[in-house]
Amino acid sequence: MNPAAPILKTQSEFADLIGVHKSHITRLKQHGRLVMVGAGKAARVDVVASKLRLTETEGGRDDVAARHAAAKGQEAPAAPSEKRVDAQTRKEAAQADVAEMERDVMRGGLIARDQVEQALADVVAFARQGIENLPHRVAAQLVNKDFDAIMAILKQEIVGLMGEMHRQAGRELAWLTNTEGA
Repeated sequence: MNPAAPILKTQSEFADLIGVHKSHITRLKQHGRLVMVGAGKAARVDVVASKLRLTETEGGRDDVAARHAAAKGQEAPAAPSEKRVDAQTRKEAAQADVAEMERDVMRGGLIARDQVEQALADVVAFARQGIENLPHRVAAQLVNKDFDAIMAILKQEIVGLMGEMHRQAGRELAWLTNTEGA
C-alpha cells in the first residue's frame, strides 16, 4: 500500500472509529465537514483529511463538548486553540467594522480622511489669502480717517471676510458630502 494514499472508510466504519452514531456522520457529510472520495454508494470517507476538517470547523462551545464527554464517561476533549478562537473573533469584529464603515460612507456619515484634509486645506488657504490681502484692500480707505472711522472700516472688512470664509467652508462641506445641488 502506498504510504501517501489516503485511509478510506465507509461512513459506518468512520462513525465507529470516532465513536459517534452514523446519523451524526450523515449530518457532517451534509454540512460539508467530511472529505469524501468517490460518489454515490461507493463514496468513502478520507479519515485523516476528515479529522483535520472536523478539528478546523468545530465550534467554540467547550462547555457543550465537556458536557457530552461527561455523559459518555470520557475525559473532555482539549479546548481548541485560544489563538484560533481569538483570531476568528477578531476577524468577525473586523468584518463587522468594515461593514459599518461602508454603510456610513453610503449614508454620508463617514468621509475619507484625504478628502477631509483637502477640504480643510482649501478653507485654511482661502482664510489666509483673505487675511493677507486685507491691508491691501483697505489701506486706501484708511488714509486721513480718525480712529473711530478706521475701526468701523476694519470691522466691516473683517465681518465681510468672516462671511466669505463661512461660505467657503459651506462649499467645501457640500463638496465633501456630495450635496452641492442640495
